Amino acid sequence: MIVQSNDQIVPVGDVAVREMVAGVASIGGTEGLMDLAADLAARLAELIEQVAAAEGRTAVDVADELFHD
Repeated sequence: MIVQSNDQIVPVGDVAVREMVAGVASIGGTEGLMDLAADLAARLAELIEQVAAAEGRTAVDVADELFHD
């Protein structure tokens, strides 16, 4: 699965994410990367739940729309 965007500044964001991940890896190694992944997943879940509540939808429906194959 990949995340796609129509945003014109995606390449800038991709570079920033790669730099952040490299920084975490250099400081925290595998454990740091696992912590980062867990933190990002938790924050994403919170945001999906907030959007779902605001739109009167289920979180599953919102996530399905965001991450369609």
